Amino acid sequence: MNLNLQLPFDPGAGEAFWRAVSQLPGFPQHETIPLKTMLFESNALFKLPQLVHAFDPQRILVVMDETPMQRAGQDLKTQIMGVLGQSSRPVETLHLQADDTGGVHTDMRQIGLVQARLRPGDLVLGLGSGCIADISKHACYLYEQAGSPHLPLMLYQTANSVSAFTSNMAPTFVDGVKRTLASRYPDALICDLETLRDAPYAMTAAGVGDLLAMFVSLPDWYLAHRLGMDDSYSPLAEQLMGPLDQIFLVVAQAIRERSLAGMAVLAKLIALGGLAMSLSHATTPMSGYEHVISHVLDLLAELAHRPLAYHGAQVAVATLLGAASYESFLQHFDPSQIDLNRCYPPMGDMQQRVESTFLSKDPSGKAGSECWHDYEQKLHAWHAHRPEFETFLRDWSILKPELAKRSRTVADITHIMRAVDLPLRFEALTPPTSLADAEFAYWSAPLMRKRLTLGDVLLYIGWDRAAIWQRFAS
Repeated sequence: MNLNLQLPFDPGAGEAFWRAVSQLPGFPQHETIPLKTMLFESNALFKLPQLVHAFDPQRILVVMDETPMQRAGQDLKTQIMGVLGQSSRPVETLHLQADDTGGVHTDMRQIGLVQARLRPGDLVLGLGSGCIADISKHACYLYEQAGSPHLPLMLYQTANSVSAFTSNMAPTFVDGVKRTLASRYPDALICDLETLRDAPYAMTAAGVGDLLAMFVSLPDWYLAHRLGMDDSYSPLAEQLMGPLDQIFLVVAQAIRERSLAGMAVLAKLIALGGLAMSLSHATTPMSGYEHVISHVLDLLAELAHRPLAYHGAQVAVATLLGAASYESFLQHFDPSQIDLNRCYPPMGDMQQRVESTFLSKDPSGKAGSECWHDYEQKLHAWHAHRPEFETFLRDWSILKPELAKRSRTVADITHIMRAVDLPLRFEALTPPTSLADAEFAYWSAPLMRKRLTLGDVLLYIGWDRAAIWQRFAS
């Protein structure tokens, strides 16, 4: 079976891909997209010298962490350094060190370490999964923002884990809180199918989980748009990704078997996910209520100096919780029962609530202050756009099916997760997440960011979120 036939757009098709995508409504016609080369091939590793030659650098700086990686029974990094040696360019390496949680995270310290090593004439090769990609992208971005010349950046994707590789944004820890910062595209993406096949399968399954977020994030994006809270909405992301649930049901077995064809389809879907965000100038196509829940869990892990769970696996379980929230809302919401005056809490009351909520986890107050900085903007906008909420209530019978067609049921998402062997409970993540932390994340997620999601609407209208949580946790 030619699994590529299931994709509406093929990011491996070069200029033909960009010509096709440029016809989608919402495509930023005025922008030049530097990401021209995306390889999804068997033995793509051996094309590195050819790609390096096209950029003609004075030096290659390879950014990586110390995670051991295997490809076809051999050490991957040794293979890559050997292949790069054929490029006739000096090669230097920068090994980023894990912190006390045992991992390398995207924060300003790590980004600064890379930025300090950059110099004109470099080609930067980010060798790793999501964090290395984001650190490399943002270090190059800050280098250029400081007035230095553009540096070619190649990303060698070592796992089908997250959509960071084609995104021009970088989720970064700021005072322990994840914030999405404007960053830059790479110039080339290399997806060597043997490398992706031999990555830990839990990371591959996590890549599926990261994409399943779409079934909460897309209705969230549309909801925020109709409530006047987000003017970035367009149909581009939905059309670019296509019928993702149907695609996964077709390719789930190939992914689980780690076939090269399955790895190629998943890598292309992950690339499309990153581009859906970049071309929309927002993370909202692939990041909604479920991601904010995940970000709270990351905050708790950071504060406790615990390792983070695989991002996509954590997001997938949070997606089930977001889907349960949409099921409850779509089945039982009755606009006639809404008391509008109670939907608009005073600023002072909410500031106290936000800061006290996070003070219980971070006594320094930094996390609460950072969360209020964003939340305050959302609350101002919520008050300012009260007329749009009134229109939303009047037009509920029209808008309800629009939300429903962008969401999926818990049963639908669970079916896909089982098919690719994703954990279905927070306690089944690696490392496990306690139900107490998960419950805190569910309740406090709306208080963290300026982006409006269904979680905010449920909070403002006084919805019985406890009942949703109890059904999920039982």
